Amino acid sequence: MKSVFLLLSALILLSSMPVLASQPFQVSGLVRTISLYENYLQEQGKFDTQTLSLYALYSWRCGPEFLTELTMDINADAPDDLYTDYYMELQLIKPIGKGFSVRIKDVEGTYMDRIVRFGVGYDF
Repeated sequence: MKSVFLLLSALILLSSMPVLASQPFQVSGLVRTISLYENYLQEQGKFDTQTLSLYALYSWRCGPEFLTELTMDINADAPDDLYTDYYMELQLIKPIGKGFSVRIKDVEGTYMDRIVRFGVGYDF
């Protein structure tokens, strides 16, 4: 089953194609963010916990309206690579003004169930 996040991202990107065609992708400067998320556990099909995050990341701007952030941690057993584990977060951000934004984040890894986070953030 495809992630809710990936479906929403695809719909938003497809609806923004004329804007994306006229605006190149850009990397933004380092941004410090504090965010509060409501976590949706896909395996259990319910909202379960909240997450408060404080971090600094570079973002990719998708046209004038959206930002994306990707965080990855990939570990492989060298030299035979028989086992690889990973942790990945992909986030779509819609700025709403004065440093505030609405965020959707898809979190998945080999050692955890997939989580879709819905939240708000403040960049400072």
